[in-house]
Amino acid sequence: MERIDAREAARLIKDGDTLAVSGFLLATTPSELLREIGNRFLEEGHPRNMTLLQAAGTGNNGDEGIMEISHRGMVRRYLTGHFARNRRLAEQASKHEIEAYNFPQGVLSKMYRALSSGQKGVLTTIGLHTFVDPREGGGKLTDITTEDLVELVTLDGEEYLYYKAQPVDVAIIRGTTADEQGNITMEEESGIVDAREIAMAAKACGGKVIVQVKYTADSKSLDRNRVVIPGIFVDYVVVATEPEKTHRQTVAAYYDPAIAGHTKRPVAKVKDAPLDERKIIARRAAMEIKPGDVVNLGYGMPEAVGHVAAEEGLSDSITLTLECGIIGGVPLGGANFGSALNAHAVMPMSQQFDFYNGGGLDVAFLGFAEVNEKGDINVSSFGGRFAGCGGFIDISQATKTIFFVGTLTTGGLEEHVEDGKLVIDKEGSRMKFIDALPQRTFNGTYALKQGHKITFITDRCVMKLTDEGFLITEVAPGVDVEKDIVAHMAFRPKVAADVKEMDPRIFAPEKMHLA
Repeated sequence: MERIDAREAARLIKDGDTLAVSGFLLATTPSELLREIGNRFLEEGHPRNMTLLQAAGTGNNGDEGIMEISHRGMVRRYLTGHFARNRRLAEQASKHEIEAYNFPQGVLSKMYRALSSGQKGVLTTIGLHTFVDPREGGGKLTDITTEDLVELVTLDGEEYLYYKAQPVDVAIIRGTTADEQGNITMEEESGIVDAREIAMAAKACGGKVIVQVKYTADSKSLDRNRVVIPGIFVDYVVVATEPEKTHRQTVAAYYDPAIAGHTKRPVAKVKDAPLDERKIIARRAAMEIKPGDVVNLGYGMPEAVGHVAAEEGLSDSITLTLECGIIGGVPLGGANFGSALNAHAVMPMSQQFDFYNGGGLDVAFLGFAEVNEKGDINVSSFGGRFAGCGGFIDISQATKTIFFVGTLTTGGLEEHVEDGKLVIDKEGSRMKFIDALPQRTFNGTYALKQGHKITFITDRCVMKLTDEGFLITEVAPGVDVEKDIVAHMAFRPKVAADVKEMDPRIFAPEKMHLA
């Protein structure tokens, strides 16, 4: 192992290299290394024409992370689980200037593991009958993306997808402390994410592994049980010179010992959220959680379900999980998404997806952007931009009970609660339940055939997905079915003969006492 600075590390990357980068937002994201690689390109025009791999959204949803190595000419081929608002690569993809693939986050995380064991790809059912199925495009996003990296395979009469792996030339990853032998600990990170798998994949491919850390230590002082990445997987170590800027634990926190799991924080101090449409939806969703349930919460609206669970004192009776590998505790949202307080354990992201894909979740709460009459959902490409599927496909195809949560309309929607009733002050300018989808991230018909129970919880109603289409089973107090629901859908749902009013506790300022 050799210790070098970030500028020296940037010069190790050659034109045309395949680069794999660790991270989940800013967790384990090697921002200082990425910044110097980007600076070198701006100064010298190199490295260019790289193939770039990232499983999760990597960065701060703005100007940090993968964004910094996304200048025109740097990336020729992009394989990602999520764009994380990387406007540079999103624009290049929308203009068909790069080869771009969007694959499920769990599949990409397992691709590293496949490479590390000498395999050439991942065989799975995840992605069947969605836009990553070769019958629906094979995850290709641009006109110049022509190579088929997903094959439909039939074994013992069952359909599978085979995702072809891309050999890794350089791994750019992050830990907390390195000793002189290159052993890496991660004691100040919010989780392990995919750093170790990427390092092992690069070594198996004969590539280089560069690790950004905050500290160095003598090997005699390191507890071997804290070593996450053994030194035999590491070629170069770079110590961050501006860790407050380039080695942040999350977007919001430089370092919080509670997020790292070193201290516990009383959940009673979680501030109650305001009683708005977000909380209304989260409260109704939380009513579906049973003691002992193992739960996944998606990004965005589903984050509020975890907050309500904490408010209601449910946290100790259920286990909330995040796809980055966190198990238990109280998941955090917003700029701290991907982390949790009082977590029970953390696993590598690939193993978390093993657990999910094996049916380990009792229930999942996921968001939705656009929905058609069949219950197909698009969350990956809408509004003229690419977002990416993230872990949505992995989770939604492997979990038997799923609740999709979100407002009925979007775009300037304003609502409030008055006297226990929902009042719509300003209707959203865009419908979410529409005729046709630009991309299919979830296949409602396929899910029902697999025996899944699918429910949509909105601010105004609860709808079940059935073989005959959508069925409204509950309506919010103060809401008119025709005027406030059906009029804002491109198709007509059925209304249950015994349709109920949503629980009045949802629309009261006091706690619901769900515990």
